[in-house]
Amino acid sequence: MHSGENVRSKPNDPHALRHLAHAVAASSRAADPEALAATLALHPVEPASYEASIRGAAGRQLSAGRMMIEQASEPVLAAVACALDVGLPPIVAVWLERARLEGVPLIVGWDLRERTERRCVKVYINTSDAAETIRARLCAALLPAAIGDDLPAVFGMNVCATGQIESKLYVQAAGAQTLASGLTPRARALADAARQEGADAGGVLSFDVQRDTLKPRAFFVALRDPIGTTQWRCVESLPGYDARTIAALLPFAPAPPRSIGISLSDDTWTLYCKPRNSSRAPETLEPTVVFRCDNVEVGLFVEPTERASRAFCRTERHAISVRERAGAPEPRAIESLVQWFALRLRDAERDGVPVVGRLDNPPPPWRMVVRGQQ
Repeated sequence: MHSGENVRSKPNDPHALRHLAHAVAASSRAADPEALAATLALHPVEPASYEASIRGAAGRQLSAGRMMIEQASEPVLAAVACALDVGLPPIVAVWLERARLEGVPLIVGWDLRERTERRCVKVYINTSDAAETIRARLCAALLPAAIGDDLPAVFGMNVCATGQIESKLYVQAAGAQTLASGLTPRARALADAARQEGADAGGVLSFDVQRDTLKPRAFFVALRDPIGTTQWRCVESLPGYDARTIAALLPFAPAPPRSIGISLSDDTWTLYCKPRNSSRAPETLEPTVVFRCDNVEVGLFVEPTERASRAFCRTERHAISVRERAGAPEPRAIESLVQWFALRLRDAERDGVPVVGRLDNPPPPWRMVVRGQQ
């Protein structure tokens, strides 16, 4: 079932947004999807916040039944739990309170798992754009087993209809190849294939948390938008991939897949798709560089200018975007930092070298705290 021409042509039109909310709610296969649709309409999110997925493998029928809603509210979580008839245990309230205290967004969703008793409600805390200090505090409070060199970007909890709780976490990196280097040959091959055609925008590694032990579960490559109408070869070459069947299984007309996930224990793969025409800038998962000033922290992202529909400013070749990671920076302080960075980026473009090697001595009161790979 698709959400129709209105969503495809006018993604921010109120009628289109309501239509999209009803389509997403119907995909939950709830006995009363109208209640969930009404909540989604009352607490609207941007179309890009909806992400549905399709799972496949060689010789296996493609399957749907999974949805994630970014920037979700607590009423949406309650409505999802009601729609799936899954009770939320007290630990969920603890996670929600921690997210509120740190000012980080929720991701809410479901996995129907063929609507069996294994169906689950997904409750995730997203710190992808948060400072390392915030990630560390959440890690210590929620999943202390995850404390290590690479702090999680996302903390996850699957609450099953049986009452079982599955704890998960996700580590992300700017380079998918680097993250895949110690994983399975299949993961390394996917990262290499995506890099070779310029499709990768970063990598993600998920873990199951079992009795304070971390078990790698899946590897993901974040995908850039393909140029023109041609799909990435690393997507089309997935065993069992069928674009028409995938489009028919999704609750909305899809944009090109946002990421590919592959299991580290079997041959299954999962494609993650957002609604067509939904915003994607910036595309890279991790910033090129992070700067800090007192309690304020910001990440600067660099994208090829032809790939970035929105940007804080641009050079001749690149678009620069800014995301707040902690605190509320003053606009003038941000402007001076980005102007300084843009000058260094132009010099690096002229000389054909990475900009990260030319970022010493930022304008006061900023200091660099994380250097990326670009």
